[in-house]
Amino acid sequence: MDKEFLTLKEIEGVVVHDVYLKKEVARRAEAFEYLDDVEKMGQYIGGEKIEPPPIRCDWMVKKEFYPGVEGYFLYHHKDEEFSASMQVLFSGDKVRELKGDDLAVLAIATINHMIHYIRHSSPEKSLPEICHVI
Repeated sequence: MDKEFLTLKEIEGVVVHDVYLKKEVARRAEAFEYLDDVEKMGQYIGGEKIEPPPIRCDWMVKKEFYPGVEGYFLYHHKDEEFSASMQVLFSGDKVRELKGDDLAVLAIATINHMIHYIRHSSPEKSLPEICHVI
């Protein structure tokens, strides 16, 4: 996979959309510790699990928002030293044509959809509050 992966900041420059996206992604990251099957979740959102991930992470899911505009969701499980974390990167021939607020909304909506999968596939688990708010 020979792609250029961009952060929202690299696409748009220093703006509030990057800060907003990072904050909202961080609020949701803990929910993914309860994920049972990354591949099924990818299919649930109309995306796909990337195996092996070309960037160091525990797992990566790709979602095409529009032709030429893709979102990549990278997840790192929590460990003894760090909390769980997720990062969103963007790629595609037309990714720079979208505004930062549109990309942020698409990414957050996709993460919310992923959390719906977690909630519906794990009804017996005691899930974090964010799973019931979204």
